[in-house]
Amino acid sequence: ESADQNAANNSQEIVMMTTTDFNTHPEDFVGKEVVIEGTTVHVCREGGKRMFIIGDTTAGGRIQIKAGDEIDAFNVELEGSDVSVVGVVDELRIDEAYLTEWENELKADNAESALKIHKGEEGHEHSEGDPMAEFNQIDAYRAQLADLGVDHISFFSIIAKEYKEKK
Repeated sequence: ESADQNAANNSQEIVMMTTTDFNTHPEDFVGKEVVIEGTTVHVCREGGKRMFIIGDTTAGGRIQIKAGDEIDAFNVELEGSDVSVVGVVDELRIDEAYLTEWENELKADNAESALKIHKGEEGHEHSEGDPMAEFNQIDAYRAQLADLGVDHISFFSIIAKEYKEKK
């Protein structure tokens, strides 16, 4: 009986959430498995490893969904479709050490740096592979850290284990 109780305590409960829930306090869900639904507004053309969803209103902002190990890629045809995603909330912390490492990779001409930050902005495809755009982005993050007087900026996303298009 105690073994069953321990197994129940160790199993992680899946949190059902809305995009508003996620965008209000994403730090509360880091490391937790969630189910979230939204409308796909963008799928990255290069590799399909990211898609971005919104909820019923755009007020909450876009949520980045990254393809986890179980997903090869998101299909571009998902754009405009409603999806349900099961995944784990992840936090990316941008601090001076991160920016310095990113900058050093750019200086070493590492075009495939995993450190660059991708938020799926409108027109981002035009600056892909442009080191100057990335250096400018690094400078902008440093200025943001200084302006806010903080030691890091957090970006939250969901690493998808599975997803389905809602019909």
